Amino acid sequence: MKIIDIHTHILYGIDDGARDSEMSLKLMGMDYEQGVRGIFCTNHNYGMEDRYKDYHSRFDKLRKVAAERYPGLEIYKGCEILCYREEMPEIISNIKNDVYPTMNGTSYVLLEFDSHGTKGMEEMRYCLEYTLEQDYVPIIAHVERYKSIYDDPLEDMIQLKNMGCLAQVNLYSVEQDRGSVGGGSRKELANLFLKHKLVDFVGTDTHRLDYKSPEAAIGAITLREKYGDEYAEDVLYRNAMNDLICGY
Repeated sequence: MKIIDIHTHILYGIDDGARDSEMSLKLMGMDYEQGVRGIFCTNHNYGMEDRYKDYHSRFDKLRKVAAERYPGLEIYKGCEILCYREEMPEIISNIKNDVYPTMNGTSYVLLEFDSHGTKGMEEMRYCLEYTLEQDYVPIIAHVERYKSIYDDPLEDMIQLKNMGCLAQVNLYSVEQDRGSVGGGSRKELANLFLKHKLVDFVGTDTHRLDYKSPEAAIGAITLREKYGDEYAEDVLYRNAMNDLICGY
């Protein structure tokens, strides 16, 4: 069971993720032991603004060490970008200038929203449409976390997918409910979207050893059991390999 983890904060010293290089490598090892063979280092955009040069230099160093320590493991660049309507011109400028790296240098970008601060579907849709108009393809991070934003989760997700957006779920959400969001559980929404085959990618949202350590296998196993090998293979590995890594 091979997995590509497209959402992590494993690269050290940039945001609230890994604190140092050794923690980064330990977290990668935990992911690796659970079947992960590709890891995207998608640090929060707020950390990248002042540290993007550190990000690129640390990424290069970490990539070499990870390849030696974990045979067959590849790491890739990315950024998790928190979107608000008024900040979209600056966000796109930072993407174009590589302050906020796209996913492995492709036209795909990982976007997140504020469960408490985003002003409903109108603002979410505006940000996504703005991104699409700039010729970037939005991947919506952890789509199961936005119960307070959706008007109707299923119908809204169908509309967003029809617009050209893609969706990522955190693997632990497939099996665990880590708190309610606006009256609905993350596990409930993750499985609703998976049931209707609206999910394209998975991630662990790994941060640190003491906070959101990697949990890939728990959700991957359930995903296969509940939704079948073919769709599981797409979501766990094939889509990311085709779209974000091989570029076809």
